[in-house]
Amino acid sequence: MFRNKIVSTLVAGAGLIAFSAASAQTPPIRGAPKWPERAVRRDLPMSPDMRQAYSAGTRDSSGAPGRRYFSQKVDYVIQATLDPATNRVSGAESITLHNTTPDTLKTLVLRLYQNYFTARVERTDYVTDITDGVTIKSLKVNGAPISLESNAYRLRERIATITPPAAIPPGANATLDVEWSFAVPNVDTTTRGERMGRFGSYLYQVAQWYPQIAMYDDIRGWDTDQYLGNAEFNNQFGSFDVKITAPGGWLLGATGELQNPEQVYSSRTRDRLAMAMKVDTTIHVVEKDDRGASATAPGATLTWHFKAPLVNDFAFAVSRDYVLDATHATIPTKGIIPVNVLYLPQHTNYRTNNTAQFGRKALEHHSAFLFPYEFSQGTIADGPETGMEYPMIIFNGSSLGVTVHEFGHEWFPMMVGSNETRYGFMDEGFNEYIDAVAVAAINNVPVTQGRATGYRRIAGTEIEAPMMWLNDYMGPGSSTATYSKAPVALNALGGVVGDDRVAKALAEYAVEWKYKHPTPYDFFFSMNKSLGMNLDWFWYGWFFTTYTTDQSIESITKDKTGVMVKIHDNGDLAMPVILKFEFADAPAKIVTMPADVWFGGARTISAHYPFTGTIKTVTLDPDNRFQDLDRSNNVWPKQ
Repeated sequence: MFRNKIVSTLVAGAGLIAFSAASAQTPPIRGAPKWPERAVRRDLPMSPDMRQAYSAGTRDSSGAPGRRYFSQKVDYVIQATLDPATNRVSGAESITLHNTTPDTLKTLVLRLYQNYFTARVERTDYVTDITDGVTIKSLKVNGAPISLESNAYRLRERIATITPPAAIPPGANATLDVEWSFAVPNVDTTTRGERMGRFGSYLYQVAQWYPQIAMYDDIRGWDTDQYLGNAEFNNQFGSFDVKITAPGGWLLGATGELQNPEQVYSSRTRDRLAMAMKVDTTIHVVEKDDRGASATAPGATLTWHFKAPLVNDFAFAVSRDYVLDATHATIPTKGIIPVNVLYLPQHTNYRTNNTAQFGRKALEHHSAFLFPYEFSQGTIADGPETGMEYPMIIFNGSSLGVTVHEFGHEWFPMMVGSNETRYGFMDEGFNEYIDAVAVAAINNVPVTQGRATGYRRIAGTEIEAPMMWLNDYMGPGSSTATYSKAPVALNALGGVVGDDRVAKALAEYAVEWKYKHPTPYDFFFSMNKSLGMNLDWFWYGWFFTTYTTDQSIESITKDKTGVMVKIHDNGDLAMPVILKFEFADAPAKIVTMPADVWFGGARTISAHYPFTGTIKTVTLDPDNRFQDLDRSNNVWPKQ
């Protein structure tokens, strides 16, 4: 039977106080027990595949990778050519899959992302052009040809499942040799590209462009979720050795470190790039009048050679008309790395905003907040897509906000991998949280989590989707669930444990899962461990439900010993009670009742505080940490 309970606690600035939970209403059934007014769940629902991972020891309830955790490694050697006359990229690649799993692989799965742009596939997002997708010219596994017309090759939209001549046992490697080509989709200059694309035949942002081995993990084996457009990716880590042939005189930026600058840049360009590594100002390396043969080495075509030892994707941008700005960032424990900006000269904001310095500051601040940037360079590339991230290169507009955001993705998910296709908040939402900190530091202003407005617009309505739903099936509220709610939730967590502790725990999670593939549960449990408390009640309410907070001050009664405050919670998201007392004759005091005052099931609690001074106002949740949906009853006296 549920009874009134009295709980005593020390509250900061208030001394010893007592608060009580009012008894619940009796259900209208004779002889029935008294039920609590609301249930507060304090554990996390877990799917069978997650339970199996913990049972197998690949994941650990501490939030760390389990003793049997594995992550496959995939190495790519690619040679590609861009032909502006046909707008096609043609290539040949050799893929080495290292089977580090405990499983014998009877099939291999290739992602053919460019089939997204074909006419007859399902999509959840737009296209700017219809193409013929990827044309596979030849395919071999361990040297044996695979007929594209046989049962050994089964194509389903953007997923190709291959049955090799022999299964791949644990510890063995599989080599795939693929020749392919595709047309880069066109984008009108007044339209935003779909993560990539071209302006006519003079500028190309190229991504999702090579046949790519799909993810294989301990949760679901092969990941065969289709890329539908709205959600993003789930990629393996590995090395890339890539050579790209493009017209002479064009400038190109890419993932990885350029191996042959003497063969692609003119001596003047190389000298100016070297200068950018020595001075703190931005160097205009290639200006409008420098473009063409004076900017690059001579030749009708040039082959750019890049290597990246450990990344989860590769992208590049190339244009006849690019100009180039450069500076450098100073990364703790690493030193100085180049930061380059490739842009069209008519897009003058890149120069007037000094976007190169935005990039430098973004990499430096994110490095200080989480862990030092581990890649060898950072490139910003103008084009039809104005906000998309890839390892070491971002397709980016010229503003501070978008630059900080896209470079923030170098941590989430480029170094801390996650399944963006399913759990976009681990990518976009965590990134939005660190972005707010970086932008505030750069502008020297207090931190504000600006995503709260978008969250409040649909919070608790029928179009809000829980963050743990799959991205592609969230409907019209997907942006809120993916971008807005996670930073709002982490800001709310700061109201529970303190912002500094949240930041430290997030950084510890990021370091623990660097170059690995955490699930949401790994994040939740890692944060619990770092913060030294079980916060499953918090994760459940914010991440698994669309519950909201609606606390109110019901009454305030004064007596000789202090003041009694009665609080009601009409919402279902049980959060702490934070009260700010402002006095006519004394400094303000903030007191807190922990969230567990609600765990018994009551909706109304009372607390007595030994405040005998003249109270001017009492404000509930003064900083709106918990996004109370009706703040009209959060102030006493009522305004």
